[in-house]
Amino acid sequence: MVGLYFAVTTVSAGLIGSVQPLLRVDPVIIELVQFGPTLGVLAVLLVWRGRWRPPSAVRPIPSPGVLTRLVAVAAVCAGLLGAVIGAYALLGEDVRYTRPGALTHSFWLIAAAQFLGACGEEFGWRGFLQPYLRTRYGVLTTGTTVGLLWGVWHVQVFAAGPAYAAAFLLSTIAMSVIMAVLLERARGGHLIIAGTFHAVVNLGLLLLMPEEDGDVTAMTVFAAACVLAALVVLGWAGARGRVRR
Repeated sequence: MVGLYFAVTTVSAGLIGSVQPLLRVDPVIIELVQFGPTLGVLAVLLVWRGRWRPPSAVRPIPSPGVLTRLVAVAAVCAGLLGAVIGAYALLGEDVRYTRPGALTHSFWLIAAAQFLGACGEEFGWRGFLQPYLRTRYGVLTTGTTVGLLWGVWHVQVFAAGPAYAAAFLLSTIAMSVIMAVLLERARGGHLIIAGTFHAVVNLGLLLLMPEEDGDVTAMTVFAAACVLAALVVLGWAGARGRVRR
């Protein structure tokens, strides 16, 4: 089932990505490849129908705990992006801040599209794959596995060189572990929580860092901040007995 999901997600993302230039959709607004994971889930539902029941995580049902977890998402994102800014200051480099008004399109249009695209990805990674693996493995193993597959799925990063790719994979694993903890024991609303985390991080990077330009330093700083945030979140959850590793 995991193999089917990953294969369809990867192939469909490649096909969708090749169509985007023809549709003249600016990737700054949204990258259509983000909907590849959604197609991967649909393929699993089609092939395994009657033999597999999708978890409640696939269905974005709000629950009383969603607001609390969104507050946690805001705190983690603020800490993560704050760590990025702090690391740049320690390195003696300036954060390449871009004013929202200086973007090529309305910031609110980009924000809405980024959330939509993030949900397109998270419907697969945190809506299907994470809860599916969580029934078999602990939080840390599940988060690490999903993060590694999520990172490898971004095949374009390997063209930027091994150092950049390694830092990118480290960041996706760390972020996936964070989301695994934030979604532990959540009763619905997985898509809203994960999509918000993903979109806020993407918007923060859009305004603060040139990491998508192949800048190894930027990606390394971001990866280090993600690892630090993951360690803090794991420590906090572990101290309260909220996760089983």
